[in-house]
This record gives sequence, structure tokens and C-alpha cells, in this order.
Amino acid sequence: MPSKIGGPSTKPLPSSVKLTDGRNYGIHPEGSKEGGKKVPKEKGASLYVNTRVADPKFQHVGDTPSRSPTTYTQGKDTFERYQLPKGVRDCAHHAEEVLHGAPLPTKHVGNRYALASKEKVTGEVFGYTNADNQGLSKAAKEKSPRTVDHRADPRPGEAYGIIRQEEPGKGQSPFHFAPVVARDGTQTVTSEQTAGTKDATARNTYPTMDMYRVGNTGESFHSRYANKQGYGEDAVTVTTQKWGPKTFNEGDPKPELDANPRPTKKQRTE
Repeated sequence: MPSKIGGPSTKPLPSSVKLTDGRNYGIHPEGSKEGGKKVPKEKGASLYVNTRVADPKFQHVGDTPSRSPTTYTQGKDTFERYQLPKGVRDCAHHAEEVLHGAPLPTKHVGNRYALASKEKVTGEVFGYTNADNQGLSKAAKEKSPRTVDHRADPRPGEAYGIIRQEEPGKGQSPFHFAPVVARDGTQTVTSEQTAGTKDATARNTYPTMDMYRVGNTGESFHSRYANKQGYGEDAVTVTTQKWGPKTFNEGDPKPELDANPRPTKKQRTE
């Protein structure tokens, strides 16, 4: 029975919620059901956070998402439910907004476009062309093979990115990005969007929450998508970080690597 004594109500944690191993976070996996009915997309875009988790509790876009007045309990744990808002139906744009922690422009005049992320190993700007994305993913794998594919290891505020190594066919995407909003041990919790057939600009789609296990060949992000049904068995999974954002005209040269800042005294002595 829900309880309410001079404050917000408390209910048992829904059975459809999947918790991380450390019980710090929970999500409704895509397609999960409650009472025999599929969990609505709005509710599916929820992140359950154990009250013991310190601030910042998770990575998000803009202001902290609204929190339900109801708390949820399971055993000795109590969880708060945060409702993630609608976003743009574009995996890369959504990922870059999560990386930056803020909304980014979705509309550009004429042939102008924005670049807002970089690959972690090489430091190269992502999104210039499909061929360039393929090249930088291969370079990352050659330079640091233990930090890509199943071992891609993004932190909150970074993202998984899987790159198709051939030109996409009809109805295929050249890549998919999944920004990490929370982490519990080797488990990452992501908030994901999927692109449609046209460039999206409206914030009208709830994200899908998912969970992956770094380094696990059965539960990694790479294992989910590096197959014939996904982005190809030769696809490469990398980690991206925020960069820019900077706006360019189509056909402009690719931006140079970020200049390395002068190390601090502490960094020089480490």
C-alpha cells in the first residue's frame, strides 16, 4: 500500500524497473511491461536514482529534469524518479547535447552545419564526413585497441559511438551514438535517440533508456550493434567527448585538432 504521512507518497519500485548491480540506478528497458501493458514512452524515459547517490546524480541537458513527488522503495533502498524531457530525433545531436549538458542549435541557414564532439583517443573532431568518421575510428583502434569496441569505456558526459565501416545502404545509418548519463561500476546507463528519415529539428521525442556493461562481450554496447543486423561485424565502437561547438559551411576544411593547453604545475610534477 502506498504511504503518505505529511509529505510525498512512497510506493514499491515497479517490477519493470531494471537496477544496476550496485543498485544506484534503475531504468525501464525498452519494451518492458507493467500489468501486461507496455510501459508508455514518457514513463520509459525515466531514471530512478538511489537517494544515497551524491550530486551531481547524473548527466542531463540543461536544468535538472523534473523529479516525481513519489519515492520508490525496494528492500532497504529508496529511489527518486527523474523524468527526462523530449529531445531531437537524432542520435548524434542528442548525444552532443548530453555531452555539453545544454541544448544546441538544431537549425542552420543554407549549407551551414555544426560540429560539437570529438573522438577520445585521437582527439579528432567527429562528424565531418562518413569517410572521415570511418578513418578516425580505425585510427583510434590502431592507436589504442584496448579502449575501443567491447572495451569502450565512456563516463557520464561522454558517449558510445559505433561507426559503420562501409557506406550505408538504403535505410541504413552510418553510425549510432549513445550518451552516458550515469554509471555504476562497469555498467553505463544511456539516454538514446534514433534518427528518422529526415533531419530532425523539433524536440518532440522521448529518449530510450538503456544499460550496457563495459568489457563484457555479451552485454557491451559493441556486442549490441556490431553484427550483421546492426552496423556490421567490422564496425568500430569509440568514445566521444564534447568539442566546440563550432559552425561551418559545407565544404570547409576539417577543423584542426584542439591545441594542447599548457600543463599546470601539478600536472608537470605527476
